[in-house]
Amino acid sequence: MRSDNLRKTILRRYLVALAILAGYYAEIKLIGFELKCPIRAATGLRCPGCGVSRMFLHLSHAEFSAAFNCNQVLFFLVPMFAVTALIKVIWLPEVLMPQSKYYRLGVVFIIVILLAFGVLRNVFDF
Repeated sequence: MRSDNLRKTILRRYLVALAILAGYYAEIKLIGFELKCPIRAATGLRCPGCGVSRMFLHLSHAEFSAAFNCNQVLFFLVPMFAVTALIKVIWLPEVLMPQSKYYRLGVVFIIVILLAFGVLRNVFDF
């Protein structure tokens, strides 16, 4: 796939994901209904993603301390994901494709961090 077509495809996917997230945000603000974590409902344990909706709600009001308290790891990973998305769309779409060693290393790194956070947040209750 040519680089320009690849960029357009990636950008379209990101825009669809952003539209879904914006719709969910609007739904929370208008109706007040939040999706509940199925892992927490089934086990009582907080998964690595628990608190992310509240984190974004606090960020939308510039309440950074409250946002950080909702999910400490994703508070830092989300900006990293945004920068990676920009790099992927603007400069190096081929480097961050699933076949790339950089992509695979990044995925393993993020999985390890999220798993460690999931365990630690339940053991030490933060």
